[in-house]
Amino acid sequence: MDFNPFSIYVMLCGALTIAVAYYAWRRRTAIGARAFSMFMLSMSIYILGYSMELASRDLAAVLFWNAVEYIGILTFPTLYLIFTVQYTGREKWLSRGLVILLCVIPAVLGLIKIFDGTFHLIYSSTRMETGGAIPLLAFTRGPLYLLISAYTILLLIIANYLLMMTWRFASPVYRGQMGIILAAALVIFGSYLFYLTGIPVVPALPTLDINPLINTLWGFAVGWAIFRHRLFDLAPIARDALIEELSDAVVVLDAQARVVDANPQAHRIFGWRELPAGRTAWDAMEGWIDTQAFEMMEKPFKREIQISGPAPGRCFEVSISPLWRKGRLRIGYLIVVHDISERKEIERQLRESSLTDELTGLHNRRGFRLLADQLIQVALRMRWNVLLFYIDLDGLKWINDLRGHAAGDRALIEAGALLQSSFRSSDVVARLGGDEFVVLAVESDEQSGPSMLARLEERRRNRNAQPGRDYRLFISIGTARLEWDSPSPLDGLMEAADKAMYEMKHAKPDEERRRSVLGDGGGV
Repeated sequence: MDFNPFSIYVMLCGALTIAVAYYAWRRRTAIGARAFSMFMLSMSIYILGYSMELASRDLAAVLFWNAVEYIGILTFPTLYLIFTVQYTGREKWLSRGLVILLCVIPAVLGLIKIFDGTFHLIYSSTRMETGGAIPLLAFTRGPLYLLISAYTILLLIIANYLLMMTWRFASPVYRGQMGIILAAALVIFGSYLFYLTGIPVVPALPTLDINPLINTLWGFAVGWAIFRHRLFDLAPIARDALIEELSDAVVVLDAQARVVDANPQAHRIFGWRELPAGRTAWDAMEGWIDTQAFEMMEKPFKREIQISGPAPGRCFEVSISPLWRKGRLRIGYLIVVHDISERKEIERQLRESSLTDELTGLHNRRGFRLLADQLIQVALRMRWNVLLFYIDLDGLKWINDLRGHAAGDRALIEAGALLQSSFRSSDVVARLGGDEFVVLAVESDEQSGPSMLARLEERRRNRNAQPGRDYRLFISIGTARLEWDSPSPLDGLMEAADKAMYEMKHAKPDEERRRSVLGDGGGV
């Protein structure tokens, strides 16, 4: 080995490329980061192999390191394509069959390269060129050389086409990134095509390959474009027109709760003239969001807020949901801000009118229908399912007869308070009359219904466990679901829940229920 300034410089480029690959690998949970790390590693194999080739003095050593280079040359285009597919949100394209095909082709070509000294399919002939400043490999291109070149160019064209198509619909924060990547790719194309012409870049070194140096610059350009704002946590998936036209404000955050995207309505509500890319949510939306909202968040979080800023006097519901990848890896957050000013005004009017139940303070039947219709309309527009719980206070007649009507009124008031404390402020809770209550709630996920009922049951048991009670609260519940894609009338929903409630109510013998309610039997 004879390490010269050329080989040492190329070796340093290879070492820096490995550093970028390692940095990306440490963030491999991010979308596309693993493939990015692997294609940077393949590039480093190419570059380091070429540095060793430049330091070699005899043809056998040069050909050995040249074969090592081809590991990177053949795998780099495939890994770059996989990276762009993942980065642009098209990961579903990577079926097992396609990935196997993409891996088999370079594997077969690599096997041919190993035996190229026998078959001469890639290099028809090789020799050492010693007329320049350092000895260099000179070769005559074989029949497979141009095929490998065409295959490489084809994969790079496909990858950059995907980036270009995504760039057209990307938000401004991603356009800058992809613009740098595409510009660097054009330099690579120009360099590679110029190399294929056989025209020497350095006359004193006519067979010098400058592609390893250009590839190093490209790798750093891609890495800088993606990591400068650490925005690799969310891929720039093309935005659906629905998000753009949605009346609710939508803001996308990365895993560090920094703003990466927002729709026009968010700009209007928060008074942004341009996207505050890279700023934390509590900084960009001061007064709306605080750091506590993100601490240990595992499930969607909601809060109501009345502001006096860009939209004075308006009331909003702020919903923050974590975004997960496979394996429950958090990659960011989705914030949806819904204007509930009209609902709040209706609620105010309900309180001031005869639409509330005098005894419990809940909505009465008329108030329930007004608010239920509004909630169902919002849910259908947002493609949410709705749950209706029909609830009966067991044993009210026995309480009235044996404990007095004052105790019966206390039981109804207590049941109303129990329901209000067990359900969310956005849910509609009402007393229909007598011992019947109803709750209408949005089903945010499959566990919403069971979670609500479990919370209600736990709080009911806690109340019954209090000492000195002359009756205990027992309830029968029927549940019905309104699917957003097959809506049904509210009356039909209530009828289905009512029927389910009576089935539960009559599953227990009357005498046993009476003894439980009045405290003469077991159970809480």
